[in-house]
Amino acid sequence: MADFLLRDIDERVAERIKEIARQKGWPLNDVILLLVKQALGLAEPEPPPVPGDIARLTGAWNDDESRAFQEAMAALNSLPDDAPAYLLDEKGNKIPGQ
Repeated sequence: MADFLLRDIDERVAERIKEIARQKGWPLNDVILLLVKQALGLAEPEPPPVPGDIARLTGAWNDDESRAFQEAMAALNSLPDDAPAYLLDEKGNKIPGQ
């Protein structure tokens, strides 16, 4: 492989390269090589990022999962109301509108 030495790099270009390296966690040399390949049309396109939130969990539940969820919700709904005492009347009933 050939080695090249770049001189007189514009400050804005240098800062942008450093910024990309920080974002990707890559060495500067790897970022510069990628940028050269991209500029020459030789780089493979990057795969789209995998969302880190619930968006990647889209889909439908099968019957067993749906039934398990319904059972879990029924169990939760059968738990006693543990509202704080200041929201209850003398008899332990929840105060309307609270």
